[in-house]
This record gives sequence, structure tokens and C-alpha cells, in this order.
Amino acid sequence: MTRSLRSIAGHLTRAVFYGALATPRRCLAYLSDRRGRGRYRLLEAADLMATRCSDTVFIYGCGYSLNDITKQEWRLMEACNTISFREFPRQSFIRADYHVTGEVDFIEEYARRIRENRRYDDCIFVVQEGWSATAGNKLIGRGLLSDRASVYRYRRLSQGAIRPYSRSLDLGIVHGFGSVIGMTNFAYLMGWQRIVLTGVDLYDKRYFWLPPDEMRSYEKRGITIDSQFTSAQEIVNMIGGWAREMAREGVEVSCYNRRSLLAEVLPVFSWDAQAPTREPQDHEGGTTSRT
Repeated sequence: MTRSLRSIAGHLTRAVFYGALATPRRCLAYLSDRRGRGRYRLLEAADLMATRCSDTVFIYGCGYSLNDITKQEWRLMEACNTISFREFPRQSFIRADYHVTGEVDFIEEYARRIRENRRYDDCIFVVQEGWSATAGNKLIGRGLLSDRASVYRYRRLSQGAIRPYSRSLDLGIVHGFGSVIGMTNFAYLMGWQRIVLTGVDLYDKRYFWLPPDEMRSYEKRGITIDSQFTSAQEIVNMIGGWAREMAREGVEVSCYNRRSLLAEVLPVFSWDAQAPTREPQDHEGGTTSRT
């Protein structure tokens, strides 16, 4: 057997082995999710879209540049809708209108931070569903969110692959090469005209809740403070391509940190073009796709 064939065989063996190990966990999480949904107020796509109440949304990553945002800037952001994802619930900066759950590192700690953070008291939780959504299924199945929280379940599409953004919430949200890509697709589907990626630095592995010289304890071997974010260039390329296409539809995607790698392909947000203030919306619902 040639070296290349042995390599392929080895990868397939490992994939089958780890897939077999994961199956019981996925099965238990999937079944518990079905039992746990009754604890929450489950939203349909039209209900979710009716909650949008500004034309501008700020999407918050976890980069260290969040610490450079001034109190005045945070107050200005309060006038717009906000999307939280991944480890942003460690924050005390701003009210979270929506929190999206896909991949989670430590589910119990993650959920506890959300429950104890008053910035999430009125948050809508957008949680991945389906066979592969082990974290999302555990979150709902174990009742880890506060009782009667508002929850929308979404399908994740095309992880680790280049694909046009989804145009329908009912069909799902494209993940691509990172969670921030899915957040961009979600914001587009919700109907925001200006999407501002904030704290999405990509140029290093520093996080806002840690000292500037400290890394997460569970980083992969070989990662340093100065390492670029995993798949950073693929993320930049994919979001850049999407942004050009969305601009043709009147949707502007920008980045807040001018040093972000995304600034190579996106305009840097400016407060000179004032963001619209929040306005109450009726909740009768409407179309669930953008065409």
C-alpha cells in the first residue's frame, strides 16, 4: 500500500472510530432536547424576525479590542440591536438582544454565565438544532437556560465549506469556516441594513476577559498569543465575498476594529454616519426570507 493510501485509510479509520464514540452522546442529547423544549417559549421564524427594532446591528466577537471601546461608544451601541455569540456572555458591557449558540466549549459553565448575567435577562436565544447540534440539544434538553426564555432553533448549513449565504431562516444558516460567518448570515436574514462586526480581530489569540499576555488554558498545541485566529484567511475571504454581494442588495457589512483582518475586505464603521435608534415593532410576523 502506498503512503498516500495508508494516510487516507488512517484518516478514515479515525473518523469512523470517533464518529462511533460520538454517536451515543449525540443520541442522548438529541432525545433530551425533545423532552426539554416545553420549558421554553419556542419562536417561529416570523416571530423572531418581528423582534428586530433597528436598522443597524452590532455583532460581538470575543477579541481583545473590545476593551478599547469607550463607555460613550457602548452607550451609542445601546441604541441599536445587538448579537452575542460564543464567549461574549462573560461581558458586562452591553445588553444582549440575541445570543446564538452553536459550538460550546464547556456547556455547564457557559449556561451558568448566561443565567447569571443580567445583560441577558431579555435576550432571545437562537440555538442550533438537529442531530449534530450536541451543544444546543444539551442546552435545551437539560433546561440550562432560564425557564420560559424565548428560543428559536436553527439548522446549521455547510460547515467548513464555501457557499453563498442562505436567504431563508427556515432553510438554515451557513456556518462556513467560523461562527462569525454564521452570525453575518443570521443578521442578513433578520433584515438589518447595516451589520457591524465588533471584536472580531482575527490577528491574534487574545480575548477580552483575559490579561493581554494570557491565553485560554485549552488552546490547541502550538498556538501562541500572536497566532492568527484559526482559518482567519478563509473567514476574511468568505465574508469579503458575501459583503460585496450583500452590498448589491443595499446591506452594508463593516468592521469596528480598524486593525481587524476584516478591514482588508470591509469598510471600517464610522459613527459619523449615525446609526438609527431602536424603535418598537409589532410582533405579527412577516416573511422569513430575503429575496
